[in-house]
Amino acid sequence: MDREPGLPARTDMMRAVCGVTGSADPVLAAAHELAALHERREQLVPGDTSDIDWERARLVCEIDRWVLLRSPKPPTTAPMHTESIGAVVDRMAHFAALTYRALACGAEAELRAAQQRLHELACGYDDLVAEVANGTRRLPDCSDDAPGSGRDQADQHRPGTE
Repeated sequence: MDREPGLPARTDMMRAVCGVTGSADPVLAAAHELAALHERREQLVPGDTSDIDWERARLVCEIDRWVLLRSPKPPTTAPMHTESIGAVVDRMAHFAALTYRALACGAEAELRAAQQRLHELACGYDDLVAEVANGTRRLPDCSDDAPGSGRDQADQHRPGTE
């Protein structure tokens, strides 16, 4: 499948969210970091995840910025997707972490469910990346959501910085 060279293929993204490193690609590096954050998040007490969630939001925005830089500008008539590629990658990383947790706990039903959802997300990621690369799908503008865009103002709303 032809795609914009800067948008990682599904197999590369799956490797990144499943813990395989080695790529200098910033999108794959951010995806790998998201996976590590989700693994850490799974081990924490609920309610004690604000720093991890803040870092996840930053990485999602970083991915979205790279996608924007590497993708052709779609026509305004192209259909809008409901979430950004960064958000899809974050969910892939979440289900990869759930897969590993279920595997470690011997929870077969949860393992199958997490694997199935991860596979579905990977297929959806592949379709979305192809549509974005072909200019047939628009993505939501997440630039204002970024912890790095207007960092000082965003930090004012960050939990634990008051």
